[in-house]
Amino acid sequence: MIRRLAGVLLAGALASTAFGATSTAGGHDISVWLTDVPNQLYLSKQAGLDWRNGKAPAAQTIHIDERRTYQSMIGFGASFTDSSAWLVGTRLDKAQRDKVMRELFSPRDGIGLSFVRQPMGASDFAVNGNYSYDDMPAGQTDPTLAHFSIDYDKPYIIPLLKQAERLNPKLTLMASPWSPPGWMKTTDSMIGGNLKPEAQQPLADYFSKFLKAYKREGVPVDFISVNNEPLYQPPGYPGLGMSAEQANVFIRDYLGPTLKKRGQLSSTKLLGYDHNWDVVTYPETLYADPQTSPYVYGTAWHCYGGDVRAQSMSHNSYPNKPAYHTECSGGEWEGDAAAGFRGGIGLVVNSTRDWAKGVVRWNMALDQNNGPTNGGCPTCRGIVTVAPDASGKWGYTKTVDYYALGHASKFVRVGAKRIASNTLGAENVQDVAFVNPDGSKVLIAYNAGTTARSFNVQFGSRWFTASLPAGGAATYTWSGSQRGAADASAIGSVDLFFRNADGSRPVVSYDTGLLAFNDEIRVGSSWVGSTLPGGASFGPSVPAVPLSRDGWTVSASASAADEPAARVLDGDQATRWSTGRGMEPGDWFQVDLGATKTVSEFTIDATGSGGDFPRGYELFASDDGVTWGQPIARGGGRTKLSVQFPAVSARYLRIVNQGSAGSWWSIHELSASAPGTGTAVASGSSRGLQERSATLSDGTKLLAIYNAGKKPATFDRQLGTSTWTYRLPASAVAIFTERATS
Repeated sequence: MIRRLAGVLLAGALASTAFGATSTAGGHDISVWLTDVPNQLYLSKQAGLDWRNGKAPAAQTIHIDERRTYQSMIGFGASFTDSSAWLVGTRLDKAQRDKVMRELFSPRDGIGLSFVRQPMGASDFAVNGNYSYDDMPAGQTDPTLAHFSIDYDKPYIIPLLKQAERLNPKLTLMASPWSPPGWMKTTDSMIGGNLKPEAQQPLADYFSKFLKAYKREGVPVDFISVNNEPLYQPPGYPGLGMSAEQANVFIRDYLGPTLKKRGQLSSTKLLGYDHNWDVVTYPETLYADPQTSPYVYGTAWHCYGGDVRAQSMSHNSYPNKPAYHTECSGGEWEGDAAAGFRGGIGLVVNSTRDWAKGVVRWNMALDQNNGPTNGGCPTCRGIVTVAPDASGKWGYTKTVDYYALGHASKFVRVGAKRIASNTLGAENVQDVAFVNPDGSKVLIAYNAGTTARSFNVQFGSRWFTASLPAGGAATYTWSGSQRGAADASAIGSVDLFFRNADGSRPVVSYDTGLLAFNDEIRVGSSWVGSTLPGGASFGPSVPAVPLSRDGWTVSASASAADEPAARVLDGDQATRWSTGRGMEPGDWFQVDLGATKTVSEFTIDATGSGGDFPRGYELFASDDGVTWGQPIARGGGRTKLSVQFPAVSARYLRIVNQGSAGSWWSIHELSASAPGTGTAVASGSSRGLQERSATLSDGTKLLAIYNAGKKPATFDRQLGTSTWTYRLPASAVAIFTERATS
């Protein structure tokens, strides 16, 4: 969601740039384009660099391997919100409008943007308030959509989209509603509310009519999503609350069948979720349902919550479902122009490193006051700023987001594939590399640190040295194939390939950085980790037995005055405990079981409080509530977190949050269970399973199991003296890791 954060207005008037050709020039092997905001350099052509033969020094070296390829790219771009389109389409005269469109979309004369995401109706950036394509007076409905019309979009939105496609014929268009018509919702308004059950078929028909109407206007739509940010109901602009379960029913029973019956799914693909990185289970709920999954092509992600590595986690869980990054705004909260550029280029680099096939910023254009707004973000920044000068004549200037996108969109062609490379760290030089359809290579690197950095780039048996100022970024391009093998251990990741019945080869790519997102339990002298795709389950073959909560007491490191810890034991899912503030590392919640018990499962449930779950956790057990020792389990957070572990004897259990978030940490209900007794539950069929194994650079053992079948499969795993059973949905991957305890 767009946060209302204060900051300093970024300067819109940036230095102009004369783009050169993307081939090398001046007799040098590698061409270089640099952005250094403090020194007013924006995508500025620099002196070329030359290869050296041999092996680069080990330190500060980026290794690239073009023989390891990943997702193909559809491009980079932004959204022609109503506000953006109105500014470009009606405030600029024809000469200025044509010029800015060329600079945005032309691969030759501009930065070649090729991915646009369009609101279907009003968003938080609309000139004339809220509108849909089928508005009705309060209290009236239109279930047959007799009043459906896209006339609002015809004066300036559709003409700009058609012009963009003429300038870049490889343009990809995505459409997303912020809200359906108000009469379809429980609020009878585009503000707030949920979809009425009886409106599910009309909403499916609404999508179908939109696709048909846009196609009739000569604007085919390549992707749609059900709605923007379904886990957030904004109080001041259009929105729609829709849980993963509700979305699953709507897609499975209404939207998917409707579009399929009308032949529209062959040309328009459906992306699930369209929200933040912090609730990975949402899109995976759609993938886990074998009836819904065929309708959902991939996932649309936003940047306003969670970690970008969620894209890799979800890819590895469901490797047949591609990722697209479909919204992330820059704005005043970032600080000055240099900080804004860091945010933009960091998104370009890291979202594509984590499997995004396309990257979209938010508004294509905003005015000098960050508007016009429609009840939403007053501090957001557009790709360009459209504003009048002192004489009243309207013109435009490029913002830092233009150049951040341009470092990729100008050089990474549609159809390019990401290729393997290592990155030098969070406060160091970060990078991503591609091979274009013509075989040319592109490396985008940016210095995330606060001091200038020199680094090397190893490409087969050749290398070069480069440097970047603090916060600066450069794009390096060259031709020619890789000579010699790459150092796989230096790149640091491993690729595990599987095979589908149609001959395609889904790939899981794993590195040590993903270990932090695994659930891990302490087994003997090892940490044993596992992933849990949405729809999967993993636990003791003999089901655990819930412990009675009689005599339990609870406490917490912090509590809201009106939401005390004791509410987690009141049996009412509508009440909760919360921190009363944004969660911080070290926040803890503790239960005293009243006496020493044998425990093998601990569950905290935040269902009903959206993203209010711990951002990583460690679980401790204690006999006296004073001495805690080492954690018995740890991992990433989720809305309903059920931590299972080899049985321990303890009176106290404490779960400790490991990350920061603006969301409060909330728990609605809490429970614990003891090991079960009796006969193990039959594990069922393991048909269709494929296994691949590898060892990471730090010695971690890795095992990935892929369900290539069309039905869920089960298999058993031995953990210490216990047998655990894993249920894996079709087309999903379970990953197991094992490493020594520290």
